[in-house]
Amino acid sequence: MIEFFRSLPVHFKSAIQGVLRHSATAFSAISAVSVTLILMSLFMILTGNITKFTRNIESDFKIHVSIDALQEGEDIASLETKINAIQGIKSIEYSSKDDELRKLKEENPAIFGMYEEGDANPMRDVFIIETTSPESIESVTQQLNEMEGIKKAEYGGDGVSVMISFFEALRNGGLVFVIALSLLAVFLISNTIKMTIYARSTEIGIMRNVGATNWYVRIPFIIEGMFIGILGAILPLILTYFGYGYLYDVMDGKFLSSMFVMEEVYPFVFDICLILLGCGILVGMIGSFMAVSKYLRWKR
Repeated sequence: MIEFFRSLPVHFKSAIQGVLRHSATAFSAISAVSVTLILMSLFMILTGNITKFTRNIESDFKIHVSIDALQEGEDIASLETKINAIQGIKSIEYSSKDDELRKLKEENPAIFGMYEEGDANPMRDVFIIETTSPESIESVTQQLNEMEGIKKAEYGGDGVSVMISFFEALRNGGLVFVIALSLLAVFLISNTIKMTIYARSTEIGIMRNVGATNWYVRIPFIIEGMFIGILGAILPLILTYFGYGYLYDVMDGKFLSSMFVMEEVYPFVFDICLILLGCGILVGMIGSFMAVSKYLRWKR
């Protein structure tokens, strides 16, 4: 182990020389890493914001329960107690028909301004219910609709559920795509490093003839792959850091509407940059390791 650390400066020097001497193949590998990481960055930004959209929509999920017009006073209090006993309910808020009409007047005075509070009020008393999780909304709504004294219980409905399912499918698809890109980058770097190894076959042969172990031969190439990964990550890091910040400012932190609030620039962009740098280093090292290991197996 001590000998390994002593030899590290020599390996680093050899790796740097390898990148400089074979700059054409190194540039090809760096370009492959850059393109891959740029695509990964785009999908991570997309996936992160989709997760944010989904969380915002889910947090706004509430059940609107219209109370039967015959229910009054103690009946409503008794009904609230029964509703609270349903599993999955986080909170319940009572809103009178006058309160409901007042809210509608504030939102659309031209349409609802003609209606008067009191006996002429066409609205119903309601309960606004929040569930412990979005998954329980459908079952809780179904139970509420089966209760006596409730006219109708409804939430965003199938349209919102379909939208969330679409977001989740898109997010999962993005994750699969990122993994596929990483594997492709490993393959490209492996093949590129392989060309470098063939060009240095004489050097490797001399090292083995003088007694160098396989790991002693591998380490400079692995470090070279690490350098390729770091260099390949520079452009994606710059584009991600400044590009997302610019996009956030241009769109004022929203996508189309206030319902789709984007992830704030910090620390979101820092997290993505760290992941990109780590992926670049890891992909470069794995690609180099695979290439040199295969070559050494062939030359046994």
